[in-house]
Amino acid sequence: MKKNLIIIIPTIVIIILIISSLFVYAGINNQNKTPKLEEKVSQEIKYLNSYLIAILGDFNGLTIENSVFQLNPEETELEKSENNSSTIESEEEKEGGNSNNKAQGNEEANQDNKSQDQSDANNKNNQSGASDKTQTGILNHNGKYETKWSEIKNKIEELYTTWNSIALDLHALNVDGNSILSFSNILNSATQNIKKEDKQKSMENLGSLSELLVQYMNSYSSNSREKEMLNVEVQTLLAYINVTGEKWDEALKNANVAEQSLAGTINSVAKNDQKQGTINQCYILVNELRNAINIKDKDIFYIQYQNLITKMEILF
Repeated sequence: MKKNLIIIIPTIVIIILIISSLFVYAGINNQNKTPKLEEKVSQEIKYLNSYLIAILGDFNGLTIENSVFQLNPEETELEKSENNSSTIESEEEKEGGNSNNKAQGNEEANQDNKSQDQSDANNKNNQSGASDKTQTGILNHNGKYETKWSEIKNKIEELYTTWNSIALDLHALNVDGNSILSFSNILNSATQNIKKEDKQKSMENLGSLSELLVQYMNSYSSNSREKEMLNVEVQTLLAYINVTGEKWDEALKNANVAEQSLAGTINSVAKNDQKQGTINQCYILVNELRNAINIKDKDIFYIQYQNLITKMEILF
């Protein structure tokens, strides 16, 4: 019996140690994964906010999409390291292809004339594009802003696919489930109002979605700069929505909140921060927004709004 106890007790101890080690390893592994998931979700939230900004620009025919809608949600910082291997392979293929360069020399020489012709054509197109941009400037609207309903409907439909993916990551970060469900419900309301082509209600729905993004980031992120920049963007967006509906008092409140957030950021910026100059420019532009609101001039507000949103995308 004693011999059996001598064998059984160490065996039990070893099993307990193994199980404990597994739990510790799992805990450490989860801790390592959490910061990476937070980074991924932050990139997704930035993308989603830029997407909403682009859609809202279409309600007034503003040409801001190319400035703010830059990041592919599938191409976040988290995936860049995974894509490095394919980049290396591509470089190796280039090196392997160097041996064929001489054989291609004659063909390239024959294409020189074609390239020159193409360059001339591109110059003409660029000149035409500059002319088009001038014609579609804000002041050329003469106070009449056409809503691009067809583009809005396409984008809102695509948003469902993007949101379904992001919602899963938010659940993984233990973001409140009811809050995530609210996004889906408001998205449905926005879609219904867009189908009816109800401009103001549609814009207000999309503004509510942006406010939820601030709530999500505040629930998991410890990056105060990131949270402040998102809040400034969203408050600027809400001011734009309220100005469109001529709710000047509400727009002024939004601009004041954006200014306060930026003021706090400026006070905490280190002297050697490379983005200090851009932050200062954004602060000036927020005050220009307030000036446009005070004189109740939509055209001037939209001009400053486009400038501010473009600068904010550099910071955020």
